[in-house]
Amino acid sequence: MNVEVRATGLRAMREKRTLTQRELAHNLGISQNYIPALESGARRPGPKLRQALIKFFGCNFEDLFEVVMVNPESSREQILEPRAR
Repeated sequence: MNVEVRATGLRAMREKRTLTQRELAHNLGISQNYIPALESGARRPGPKLRQALIKFFGCNFEDLFEVVMVNPESSREQILEPRAR
């Protein structure tokens, strides 16, 4: 099984703050082309960028990301739900 972290809540969080993709990229110090790739699911954020996004938006991990287990043989996906606190 492979584990992927996807930025499924990024677009909503960015739009809630009325930020353009360019503005968000500038604030994070990353390439402007990286934000649409994250939002579309074409790219996966690494640990440093995940932490930077959580800090920038002042939110919880679950507000921005979902963790998915992917079976490499069948491509079957299972979304991992966060534990209740």
